[in-house]
Amino acid sequence: MLAIAVQLIQSGLCGYEAAAQGFDTGVNGVLKKPGLKILHIGNSFTADATAYLTDIVRSTGADVSDLCIYRTMLGGASFKAWYDTYNDAYPWLDYKVLKVLGGLDAGIATGTGAAGDGSLFRQALSGTQWDIIFIQQSPSYAPYYEQWATEGCLNELLALIRKHQPQALIGMMLQHSYASSYEDNKEHSSLRRWQLIAESVRQCCKDYGIHLVLPYGTAVQNLRSSSLNNDMDLTREGAHCELLLTRYAASCCYYQTIIAPRTGIAVTADRTRLDASWFTVDSPIISVDDATRPIAQRAAMMAVKDMYHCTNPETTAGIADGTLHHGERPLCIYSLQGRRLEDAPLKGVYIRDGKKHVR
Repeated sequence: MLAIAVQLIQSGLCGYEAAAQGFDTGVNGVLKKPGLKILHIGNSFTADATAYLTDIVRSTGADVSDLCIYRTMLGGASFKAWYDTYNDAYPWLDYKVLKVLGGLDAGIATGTGAAGDGSLFRQALSGTQWDIIFIQQSPSYAPYYEQWATEGCLNELLALIRKHQPQALIGMMLQHSYASSYEDNKEHSSLRRWQLIAESVRQCCKDYGIHLVLPYGTAVQNLRSSSLNNDMDLTREGAHCELLLTRYAASCCYYQTIIAPRTGIAVTADRTRLDASWFTVDSPIISVDDATRPIAQRAAMMAVKDMYHCTNPETTAGIADGTLHHGERPLCIYSLQGRRLEDAPLKGVYIRDGKKHVR
């Protein structure tokens, strides 16, 4: 196996949380690196996780001029599908290379790659020096870790990444699960399937020394445990995230994992509004507004703090400021604009432990 020396798991804005769990907080140093470049090797679920990232950044005012995030997208792609694409051996579907966010240009070609022609993907993988490369398993295989290497070419894909980008940190997307009622959900439970996905990611981190986990699927599962869940388990058709609130929660998790440590601005500063009346579709849509937005943000914050457990964001207190109670450890303090403060201000209004304080 291509084990990396040390397992480093990103755990949000508070570095002491990671240090307490024995993880090297050097990942935060990479996230704050000038000229940060991130590449996702993924599928349509990656699009769910980044759908409203630009909106959140615009609302919070976070400076993303000195970074870039790109993604490759192949519908339903597994590790094996990308390995085959690299070798011109995936003749079934076209794929795309897209820029997601940021003021920097990575200097790679974007657009559509034809099925059976991996040149665009090869150029994306080797055409610049990436700092972080995220991989994402197919939603069909995500719960079944025993298949990732034996049938899924995990070793081979990691070998390609290491060949072209030996300096890059390797990240893993902890994705959301199918709805309980979805015909391809063999577990017949969104919760049980998510638990299997989470355990698969946890085991992969142990076996391969994955540096960074982006647990947007935990944010979705947290949201499902709230009163906002519906008969579709917050999906469009049983597989992909519901168009507004669920995709927003997933994007909040992405922001809190990647952008917040870099800028010091928590996702709680976001005031994005997304109205269901903008869409005419058959699937259920939930608006992002003053009532639902804080619940989605809490779902995301708790996912970043505890990616392997599902928690109802409506019943857990103490996370509105970006932290959870953790023994007797000091809590992070934020201004009303969502900026992290080292200490409570001598005068003024601030947020601590999810409550407003005035001095």
